[in-house]
Amino acid sequence: MSKITAAFSAEIIKSKNTFALWLTFIGAAIIPLMVFITYAYNWQMFIPKVGENPWVEIFARSFNGITLFTPLFIILIIGLLFNIEHRANAWKHIFVLPISKSSVFLSKYLFVFFLIGIYYLLFVLLTLVNGYLLGVIKAQLGFLNSAPDWNQIVSFLTKFFIGALAIIAIHFWTSFRIKNLIANLGIGLAGIAFAILLNGKGGLTIFLPYSFPIKMLNYIPNPNWFLEDYHIVSLCYFVLLFCLSYWDFTKRFKG
Repeated sequence: MSKITAAFSAEIIKSKNTFALWLTFIGAAIIPLMVFITYAYNWQMFIPKVGENPWVEIFARSFNGITLFTPLFIILIIGLLFNIEHRANAWKHIFVLPISKSSVFLSKYLFVFFLIGIYYLLFVLLTLVNGYLLGVIKAQLGFLNSAPDWNQIVSFLTKFFIGALAIIAIHFWTSFRIKNLIANLGIGLAGIAFAILLNGKGGLTIFLPYSFPIKMLNYIPNPNWFLEDYHIVSLCYFVLLFCLSYWDFTKRFKG
C-alpha cells in the first residue's frame, strides 16, 4: 500500500506543471460558465413557477452539458497523463525503480479517478456559485429562497460516473499501448461521434460504451431501480477491461 501511495504522490508531482491539471479546472468551469451566461441573458425564461425549485432546473441543464462534454474530457485527461511518460521515453526508468508494475498501474488509475473527482467537485461548486450569484443579481429567480436537491445531484453524478467507467477502462488501456496522443484522441472522437449519430438509442447501443453517457441526456430516474441496464453493462466492461489491461501492463508491457 505504501508503494502505491508513493507512486500516487509521484503522479501528482509529475502533473503539477502539465496541461492535464489545467484541463481539469478549465473543463469543470466550461459548462457552469455557459449556463451562467444563458441564465444572465435570458433570466425571464427561468423564473420558476410557484412551488418549483429553481435549483432542479439549473442542475438539470448543467448535467446535460457535462453529459456531452465529460467523455471528451476523460479521453483527453487519460491521454495527457500517459503522454508524460511516452514523450520523455520514461517507462524504462520507471520500471527499474523499486516499485512494482502493479503499483504503477494502480496509482495511475487512482490518479485518473482523483482528477475526475476534482472535476466533479469543481463542477458542483461552480454550479452552486452560479445559482447564488444569479439569486443576488435577479431575486425573481428564487435561488436564495430554496435549497439544492442533493439527492438529485449525488444520484446523477454517481450514475454518470458508473456509465463512464467503460470509457475510462478503454482509454486507460489504449493510452499506454498507443503512444500517439492524436491516435488515442481520434479513437475516442470516432466513438463519441458514432454514439451521437445513434443518439444513444437502439438495442445495440447498450453494448456501445461511448453511448452510455449520452443515454443520460435529459435523464429521468426510474423509481423502481437505481441503475439502468447500460450502467450494469458499463460496470461489466470496466471489470473485464481493467483485469485484461492490468495483466497486459504487468506481464507484457515494456514501455
